[in-house]
Order: sequence, then structure tokens, then C-alpha cells
Amino acid sequence: MSDRRHEWISKRAYAIWEEQGRPDGRDSEHWRQAVAERDALERTQASVDGREVLVKFRPKPQRPELPRDGWLTPPAKAG
Repeated sequence: MSDRRHEWISKRAYAIWEEQGRPDGRDSEHWRQAVAERDALERTQASVDGREVLVKFRPKPQRPELPRDGWLTPPAKAG
């Protein structure tokens, strides 16, 4: 494990520990969560500091539905 990755995981695990009220005996759980978060950031091609996440699979914007012929004027009545 690189030093930068280890440092990031260590800081994140500590932050998780603090967020959860500094519970005793859950350090391995916090470490696993930090590793999972780091792995997710790496899979999404995020910047090293996690400020920017570039998701690989973004939903495509939906195209507006085109109006059908005759939508403006009603069809002529045969009479």
C-alpha cells in the first residue's frame, strides 16, 4: 500500500471514529469502511483528495419528446 493511500485511509478511519462518538473496540470496522471508501473513490476516477468525483457511468440526459404531426391544430372534420 502506498504511503499516500495509507495516510488517507488512516485519516478517514479516524474521522469515522470521531463521527461515531469515539467508540471503543471498533477500529477495524472503521478501517474497513475507510478502505472501502478509498476503493470506491479510485474506481470512480476521483481526485486523490476526493474533492472531485468523476463517475464512469453517468445517466444520459433524456431527449425531450418531439411533438407529433397535427399537435397544434385538431384534425379537420369530414362532414
